[in-house]
Amino acid sequence: MSFDVAAPSDRHGPIGEPVVDEVTGLLTDPTTPVSAPAATTEQLDRLWDDKPGLWGRLTAVQNDAVGRRMMLTGFFFLLLGGSVDSVVMRLQLARPDSEIVGPQLYNELFTNHGSVTMFLVILPIFEGFAILTLPMLLGSREMPFPRLGAFAYWTFLMGGLLYYSSTLFSAVPDVGWFAYTPLSGPQFSPDLNVDFWVLGLGVAEIGAIAGAVEIIIAVLKLRAPGMTLARLPLYAWAMLITAFMILFAFTPLIVGSLLLELERGFGMHFFTPGAGGSSLLWQHLFWIFGHPEVYIQFLPATGIVSMVLPVMVRRRIAGYSWMVAAMIGIGFLSFGLWAHHMFTVGLPAIVLAFFAAASMVIAIPAGVQFFSWIATIWDGQVRWTTPMLFVFGFMITFVIGGITGVMVAAVPFDQQAHDSYFVVGHLHYVLIGGVAFPIFAGVYYWYPKFTGRMMSERLGRWNFWLLFVGVHVTFFPMHIVGLLGMPRRIYTYPEDAGWGLWNLISSLGLLLILPGIGLFVLNVWWSRKHGQRAGANPWGADSLEWALPSPPPQQGWTRLPIVHSRHPLWDQDELHRGDDRHEQLAHALGRWPLKWRAVLVVGTGNGEPEEVFRVANTSIWPFVTALGTVGIFASELLKLRLGALLGAAIVIGSVVMWNRPSPPLMTEEEELAFERDHGVPVRASGSLVVARWGMALAILFVSIAFGSFLLSYFYLRLENPVWPPAGVARPGLGIAAVVVVLFAAAAGAVGAGRRGILAGDRARLVRGLAIGSACAVAAVALLAVDLASADFGPGDHAYGSIFHTLGAFTIVLASVAVVMSVSTLVYAVRGHYSARRFSPVDNVARFWAATGVIAAISITVLYGAPYLTS
Repeated sequence: MSFDVAAPSDRHGPIGEPVVDEVTGLLTDPTTPVSAPAATTEQLDRLWDDKPGLWGRLTAVQNDAVGRRMMLTGFFFLLLGGSVDSVVMRLQLARPDSEIVGPQLYNELFTNHGSVTMFLVILPIFEGFAILTLPMLLGSREMPFPRLGAFAYWTFLMGGLLYYSSTLFSAVPDVGWFAYTPLSGPQFSPDLNVDFWVLGLGVAEIGAIAGAVEIIIAVLKLRAPGMTLARLPLYAWAMLITAFMILFAFTPLIVGSLLLELERGFGMHFFTPGAGGSSLLWQHLFWIFGHPEVYIQFLPATGIVSMVLPVMVRRRIAGYSWMVAAMIGIGFLSFGLWAHHMFTVGLPAIVLAFFAAASMVIAIPAGVQFFSWIATIWDGQVRWTTPMLFVFGFMITFVIGGITGVMVAAVPFDQQAHDSYFVVGHLHYVLIGGVAFPIFAGVYYWYPKFTGRMMSERLGRWNFWLLFVGVHVTFFPMHIVGLLGMPRRIYTYPEDAGWGLWNLISSLGLLLILPGIGLFVLNVWWSRKHGQRAGANPWGADSLEWALPSPPPQQGWTRLPIVHSRHPLWDQDELHRGDDRHEQLAHALGRWPLKWRAVLVVGTGNGEPEEVFRVANTSIWPFVTALGTVGIFASELLKLRLGALLGAAIVIGSVVMWNRPSPPLMTEEEELAFERDHGVPVRASGSLVVARWGMALAILFVSIAFGSFLLSYFYLRLENPVWPPAGVARPGLGIAAVVVVLFAAAAGAVGAGRRGILAGDRARLVRGLAIGSACAVAAVALLAVDLASADFGPGDHAYGSIFHTLGAFTIVLASVAVVMSVSTLVYAVRGHYSARRFSPVDNVARFWAATGVIAAISITVLYGAPYLTS
């Protein structure tokens, strides 16, 4: 088979026309797809296709269905919260002393605008992009946990709907997208407004973390043979780093939101200074999420730009390694900037200096990326397609936003500009220039691949210029009016303030943005049926997805590609040529199996085949689990505690059913036969490698949450010179020692059971799980009784609040481990596990090891820390 896409060349023709390969001298056609064995393509297409009808929509798990839904739902929330709210706000501010809306409605509008944009629009769109494109981009067939991806979508959708249902109760959130305490506390916001914000968006945050787990494992383990980390597309690098950032950023926010809801709904005192709490604790927990969130949105955008730009200038990206290092650097540095938003709260000068320096230093890796793009353009020949126009708009707009970002990194300037419209202008330049323009570029770039049609270039150019001009007309004057002293979040202003002209210009700019968005929607709709037909590779691109037909089959790759280059479609004459082992394996997987969905796992660094496993098929349980999850949050919203317990029961039951062992579709002997022929283990009952990665990330999530609780504990300890407060006895150490020993015994017993099944001893496995579960139940019971019998309650003081909360976290974590153990025990008794098929046992043992360590640390802090203070 001859290679079908031209290498980059100065002698290229129009998009989609044959071009001369400057390396081989051959005339090649960039629109011809890589062929696949026709006999099995239809069978695989049926195997991988989701079911039709309403039931099919509820049970769908395919990455294309999940990814498209997330993107479309994100765009819907954008039109609802990002457009309508902004129109009303700009009309209100267009003239001084305007009375279109009152102060209360204006508070609700800007709260909704910020919250929806930050939580329900940008991140879901990027996660949808990743879930949709990564399997084809990486040369794989599917994401690692399709059901988890479906759960991520349903929680995102239901969380957004729960948040928006506040309008039905006339309780729209009105405390800003940051919900600062004490304004968001029970004293100043006693109604349901803040509860809708905390609980509705909390469901969506769970979905974001679930999507991040999918993305991490997909990039690290589900790639084509030969695709090493050094050959990974930059977009995949960007999404990998972003997904890790989501885990580290969203988890503290979930913990902070939990503490806020406990204060509001249960009378605890984490943020109440009069009871030993601190309102600044909320700011720390929120901005540990909030500032990385900007880069969580920026990095996927840079990944899209790094895919589109080299194709449109026909040159490989300049400084690939530097680009990867810059993205990693941004990921790390972004977590050292959160107090950048707290320069005016009275932090010590040394702390201000550190965060100011970090805020400036992060401009260095961002600058490396820009110089890489400029060098790539410099050495190429630009084709001014619509995707490239949006890349051009991104570069100009984000540079302006980045410059103003460095300005507010300087403490003296920030103290003057803080909470002014200068910051509003800066934020929108960063988010629209750095995020929205690359999203448009990505849609125009990948739309032909998933629809088989090109979007209209004429409409696309009008779309770009209206948005580009409108953005600068709307948001640049905000910098000026901010320097003139206009504070943000005010609903009107007097005529003699001198702000009227600049606000009028900003409002007129919105009249350009709205038709620009409308043209985009029109272009997407019109091109779906009337756009010019696209071949496999209408852009002459270099990455793997463009070797598939447009639109691709359900399974994506029938025969897996073999990668030898960062630019396989520019550098390889054959996508299916490699060493004999890789060729034979790729050929075999193109024909077998045809009864279950098979996906290849490769080594993290070297891209060598490690495992063939059965990926999950359609299921209703992700949808039911999401219903149970939103039921817990909705019940707490309405203070229906029995409803919350019912929701928890639904979640537990659904997760058990979701993960129950599937009937084996092949015997262990058939698995071994394939292994002997190809040297790669086959796991028809589920992956061992992917499951271990999934459990590792679950443990990481729990550890970050635990770390956030510890941060809260010690922060409150430092805020209180007497700990525990006067009159409160220190906890007894005897019960603590017994609980720690029982947790350690539980972890040890389950670990012994795992070793037993590896040796083929099922009885030892059953004993280990049974003993471990019994020890854990005893530990949970003792800890719960001790907490309940304490001479102080969770509502008495901040000490009691954090003591009972951290203890309850330990109980809940151990209870989850018990449920896992008992469920595994049931299937062990039925003989489901063997020395080859033991992945659930392996996961339970690893989770129990982590639970034992976390419980020991938690008990030590709760019962031992008070003895270390005077």
